[in-house]
Amino acid sequence: MIKKELSNTGVLIPAIGQGCMGIGGDFTADNSADAEQIRALELGIDLGMTLIDTSELYANGHSEELVGIVSKGRRDQLFIATKFAPENNSYEGIIKSAERSLKNLNTDYIDLYQVHWPNPSIPIAETMLAMEKLVDDGKVRYIGLSNFSAKEMIDAQNVLKSKYIVSNQVEYNLFDRFIEQSILPYCESVNSTVIAYSPLDKGRAVEGEKRIKLLNNIAVAHNSTPAQVAINWLIRNPSVVVIPKAISEQHIYQNASASDFELTDKEATEIDTLCNAEPEYIPVDQIQVSLKGEGGRKVYQTVEQALNNALKFSPSPEELAEFILEGEPIKPVRLVYSRNQNGKFKYELIEGRIRYWAWVIAYSDSKLIPSYIRQS
Repeated sequence: MIKKELSNTGVLIPAIGQGCMGIGGDFTADNSADAEQIRALELGIDLGMTLIDTSELYANGHSEELVGIVSKGRRDQLFIATKFAPENNSYEGIIKSAERSLKNLNTDYIDLYQVHWPNPSIPIAETMLAMEKLVDDGKVRYIGLSNFSAKEMIDAQNVLKSKYIVSNQVEYNLFDRFIEQSILPYCESVNSTVIAYSPLDKGRAVEGEKRIKLLNNIAVAHNSTPAQVAINWLIRNPSVVVIPKAISEQHIYQNASASDFELTDKEATEIDTLCNAEPEYIPVDQIQVSLKGEGGRKVYQTVEQALNNALKFSPSPEELAEFILEGEPIKPVRLVYSRNQNGKFKYELIEGRIRYWAWVIAYSDSKLIPSYIRQS
C-alpha cells in the first residue's frame, strides 16, 4: 500500500482507505448486517487500508460504533477520521459531538476531526475555536474539513489561532471533477490533503461507451479492473487519498491493490482528456424533484417548503442561497433523463436537493443551474 504524508504533519496515511457511509445503516441505525460489515472493515485493515472515515451522521452514530469494535486491540494501527453534523457547528455542539464520537468509537482520541459541512448560520470562528480546544485537550490530533469551498477553507484557516487545517474531504471521481476548479488547486498550494469520497461514483467508475472502452483497455494492459484504474488515476496526484466503501471480499481486495501498478503518462492523459466532462446548464423548471432523497430522507417539493425548512436542514436552502449569491461556485446537481417522457419535466433530480432549492431561491427560474446528467 502506498502511503502519503497527511499535509505537513509527518504522519503517513494509506493512499487508499475505507469510507463508512452506509456502514451500520444510512441515516438511521440498522444492525442487520453488522457482522458482515465488521468483517469487511477488518479485511480492509489487514490489507493496509488503515485510514477509516466515518461520521456521527452515518447510521445515527452506529457506524462509529462498528469502527470502535474493529479498532479494539489495534487502535494504534489505525488512523480514524470522523465528522460532526452541521447543526452541531457551534462551540458547545462540537464539544458534545466529540464526546459522543469518542464514546461510540471506544477511544480516547480522534486522529482527524472534520467539520462535515459548512453552516453559514454559525460563525466559522466559533467552530474553529472548539476544534482548537479539542486539539489542546488531546482529544483530537488534527483538524479537517469536509465539503468546504476554497474560500471557506481560507476563512476557516484565517480564524485559527495556532493550528492549521490538514485536509478537506470532498467528492472526487471521474464523473464529478468539480473540485479541480478551485478546491484541488488551493489544497495543492497549501499542502492540504484531499480526502476523496465516492472515488468510484458508487460503483460506476465511468459512464459512456468511449470512456468505458478506454478504462477497459487500460485495465487489460495492467491486469486490473476499470475500478482500479479509476482509483489509480486519482491517487497519482500527490495531494489525493481516496476512501472507497466496499463490503464484498472481492471489491475490498481490488480496492486495496489499486495502487499496485503505475499508469503511463499517455494513459493518464487519455483518461484526463476523455473523462473531463463539463457540467451542463439546465432550466430549473425542466427538473422534477423526487419524493424522497438518498437513504429515504424526505425532501422538499416546493420553494415554499424549502423556505419554511420544516425538516430543519442545516444549512437551510435559504442560507445556502445567500452563499450562492455571493458568487461562490456551486457544485453541480445530478440529474437523469425523466422516465416519463410525456410529462412536463425533462429531467429528474437524483442528488443535490438542497442545492437545487437554494438555486431556485437565489435566482427563481432566471438562471440555468449547473448539472451533471447521468445516463441512468
